[in-house]
This record gives sequence, structure tokens and C-alpha cells, in this order.
Amino acid sequence: MALRLAASPLAMSRSNASFRMATALRSSTALNTRVYFHASRSSASTSGQTSADVTEVYKAPSFKIPAPNQVHGSYHWDFERILSVSMVPLFAASAINGANPITDGLLGVVIPIHSHMGFDAMITDYLHPGKVGVFGNKAISWTLRGATVLTLIGCYQFNTSDVGLTELIFRAWKA
Repeated sequence: MALRLAASPLAMSRSNASFRMATALRSSTALNTRVYFHASRSSASTSGQTSADVTEVYKAPSFKIPAPNQVHGSYHWDFERILSVSMVPLFAASAINGANPITDGLLGVVIPIHSHMGFDAMITDYLHPGKVGVFGNKAISWTLRGATVLTLIGCYQFNTSDVGLTELIFRAWKA
């Protein structure tokens, strides 16, 4: 079905790429057989590619997998869950009681650390050393750490010398 659509005169008149795809499919397989699109060695030999070409194209990024560590594993996951769950009563307490130095102080610590852990997970998953290089990964990680420290300092300064986080939210909500 896909072969007939790609080889139709309408598809060939739209672009030259579809015409090339249709002729490549027609020359590599018979019309009545199914065409499987995958990168196995058997499909590479039938399409004229060598196994070295397929291995070169689909080579996994090379980087060192860190050694297993309990602190970066289950303890880290437990701490993330406890931190996330603790935010619910903190927000409720600050909404019910209003501005309070204790809840403002806790929110000024919990929110930046929660955000830091989320961004750190994003860096670990999507900006790993295999993708951005070792130096790029370290630069991004240290930039995140610096931003987190500056945010913690800013929250402390705002809570001690200004109105506090809860009062800021109330004022912004009423404005």
C-alpha cells in the first residue's frame, strides 16, 4: 500500500524525493512483498549497504556509565518524593495562616531545591556527556548549582528583609 502511494503519479509530481524513494523501493524489493524499515544487518545487505555503513550510522554515543550508588539511586528518589509531597501541606499552611516566617523560610528552601532536582534530572537525561561533551555537561551542571545557590540566597534575603514569599503571592494575587 505504501509502495503504491509513493509510486503514484500524484506523489511523483509533488516532489523529486518521493520519486527517488519509490524507485529505490521498487528496485530493492518486489511489488508484492512487504517492506520492513529497520536497521538490521539482513536489511542492510538487501538494500546495497554494507554492515559497516549501518553500524556507523547507528552507533550509540560513547560515554562512561557511572558506577551504581545508593545515594544517587533509591535514597535520591525517596528524598525527591518526600520533598514533593511536603510542598502540599506547606502551600496549604501558607494559604490558611497567611504570612508566617516559618512557612516562608521552609518554602524558600523547599521550592528552590525541588526546582534544582527537576532541572538536574533534565540535565542527566537530555544533556549527558555523550551529547554535549564532558566539559559542556560540567558547565551546565555548575551553572545550575550556582543558580540554585543564588536563588536560595535571594529567598533568604527576601524573607528576612522584605515581606516574605507568602505575602508576595497574596499581593500579586490581589493586584
